[in-house]
Amino acid sequence: MSETTKNKKIYNTEILTRLMKKYGLSKRYLTMSLSGERISETSDKIKSDYNKANEAITKILEEI
Repeated sequence: MSETTKNKKIYNTEILTRLMKKYGLSKRYLTMSLSGERISETSDKIKSDYNKANEAITKILEEI
């Protein structure tokens, strides 16, 4: 019995919270957009904003 399992991606909850406030969307929609399950202009903007915020946080943490 070999089942393929899908690894669950963990996203930064602080970034998700801020994106929820910015776009007025649910956390589920945001995570689906980030994983590629949703395709739209808004999803592209969400991905872009998330990546910018994540890069900025990573850069700050590397300086410590």
